[in-house]
Amino acid sequence: MQIKTLLFIALLFSAVNSFAQKNLKYTPEHPLAGEPITITYTPANDLLGTKATVEGVVYTVGPNGTNAHDILLKKSGNAYLGTVQTDTSDNFVFFGFSADGNFDKANNEGFWIQLYDGDKVKKGANMSLSTFYSGYNGAVGIEAADANKALAAMNEEFKLYPDAKRENLLSYLRTVSQVKKEEAPSIIQKEIEDFVKKGLKDESDYNTLRSLYSLAKLPAQANFVNGLIKEKFPNGKWNVNETAQKFMAEKDLDKKQELLDEIRANIKTNPDWKDMKQSEPFFLSNLANAYAAKNDLEGLKSTIKKYDIKGNALAQLYNSLAWKLQESDKDLKDADEFSEKATTWAKNEWKKPTGEKPATQSEKAWGKSRERTFATYADTYAMVQYKLGNYKKGLPYAEEGALKIMKSENADQNNTYALLASKVLPANKYVPQLEKFVVEGKATSGIKDILKEAYAKKNSAAGFDAYIAKLERESYLKMVEELKKSMLNETAPQFSLVDLDGKKVNLQDLKNKVVVVDFWATWCGPCIASFPGMQKMVTKYKDDPEVKFVFIDTWENGENKEKGASDFMATNKYDFHVLMDNDNKVVESFKVSGIPTKFVVDKKGVTRFKSVGFGGSDDKLVSELTAMIDMAKEK
Repeated sequence: MQIKTLLFIALLFSAVNSFAQKNLKYTPEHPLAGEPITITYTPANDLLGTKATVEGVVYTVGPNGTNAHDILLKKSGNAYLGTVQTDTSDNFVFFGFSADGNFDKANNEGFWIQLYDGDKVKKGANMSLSTFYSGYNGAVGIEAADANKALAAMNEEFKLYPDAKRENLLSYLRTVSQVKKEEAPSIIQKEIEDFVKKGLKDESDYNTLRSLYSLAKLPAQANFVNGLIKEKFPNGKWNVNETAQKFMAEKDLDKKQELLDEIRANIKTNPDWKDMKQSEPFFLSNLANAYAAKNDLEGLKSTIKKYDIKGNALAQLYNSLAWKLQESDKDLKDADEFSEKATTWAKNEWKKPTGEKPATQSEKAWGKSRERTFATYADTYAMVQYKLGNYKKGLPYAEEGALKIMKSENADQNNTYALLASKVLPANKYVPQLEKFVVEGKATSGIKDILKEAYAKKNSAAGFDAYIAKLERESYLKMVEELKKSMLNETAPQFSLVDLDGKKVNLQDLKNKVVVVDFWATWCGPCIASFPGMQKMVTKYKDDPEVKFVFIDTWENGENKEKGASDFMATNKYDFHVLMDNDNKVVESFKVSGIPTKFVVDKKGVTRFKSVGFGGSDDKLVSELTAMIDMAKEK
């Protein structure tokens, strides 16, 4: 729905501001930046009636970025009390309250406080609120961005601080393009004219103008301004990005190394390159990965030694390479060496961190992140040991990672455990655990194969189908109960898109069918990983006239997007009906914040389910999506 007037936006902003404080009380009423804030949170919404311990995290926001901190909450009756210390540079804080990993999303409004400068909301506070509603709220469990609320906050900022508009013009117009699709072109054109009238002083002004023309879909003007930038600022910051892009695109490893040396030298001596300092480890890893991609292990080792790559960057590199080597069953001794080093580093870093806590993670979140990194690396090491036949050596790593740390939530890591356990333990020890994987929907087809082999040794093989069906039925019923809690009742956005054959497809025309809408892109790793499972679903329902699958290619890169999508489908032999969302309007209308994201729309055009990401298990995807379709058919 489009916002037609500034009055409506102001009323929306006021309503949002009031709602956000409903279950969060705080003093002082108008906290100054640098002051402590006392909060009282009363569990409601998603946490209403929870018996679990409520945990709190606060994010303080200012010009220097966002910092996360755990809040020490003290229970008082039905409420929780805590204190938050702000910095004088902060302008905004927002909160996450959770129990057992489940956040109180406050009906997707979130909990936040704007800081003051005297008796006035501090400059930047409303821009921070806008950023919060543009998607940063995902840090506290809110799944979808809300462009309407983001625009309302921006307009409030510009009303209080008119000069803030120029410095935030690009963000503002991008949001306008989402909210006011029909009016956006004329609004952008007027803003470009006003921007130029006020004068272009430095390279950043020209960069903004170029981006404005790109936003207005005027590539000729954008290219003209780009030429002016290079002409007026021959030694400008544009050289930084071009050199970085050239390095990333370079295929010749000797030339790539020369470019890396140039980048590193500039970072040390050229002030224009100082912002690239934080990207230096990424460039180093990119070069090392280029050697790894060509299976040039000597070149890789030489690069690691020359540039003294170490710590997290080296561990990530070693783990990725070890996994790749064990997948191909090549150089397993090298895989063993690499994986052992990565796993040892991760274990030490988990227990006694030497790195600096990321600003956007609280202490608890950082600790959990380090723990999960170890679980991932331990899984790689366990698989390498399996390939080497060192089953007893690998099993403890699989147990610690898959069972103790991940709590059997990761199907792929469960599979590693199953492979090793079946080689080391007696059937009466590992079979109950594998059965539990199946019941909890965390099993792979490989795990079921291992169960089948164990079953055949003890019983008649003919009874396995009934045995596994019983386990899967139990899993299905548990899943249905969970899905009922997440069922939606929202009218699906209407869309009309063209498929790869040039045929127009309207959602309206698909009424009386259950429609599965899958947003994806050719560059999206998790999307691609989910496609074997999605192919199983398409095949399963190919003769069902009540079900339709559409795969919407969005946020795509490159010039000829249709060719890219078509080639991808042909190369991978997927039988998908692909629609092209070239201007990204449909993905925006569905309020998607990340892909892959799937929606199940019932026969009346009502969205019943939303599924974000891919958990790694084809079986789980098929089972869950089947349940969603069955439930949507009943509506």
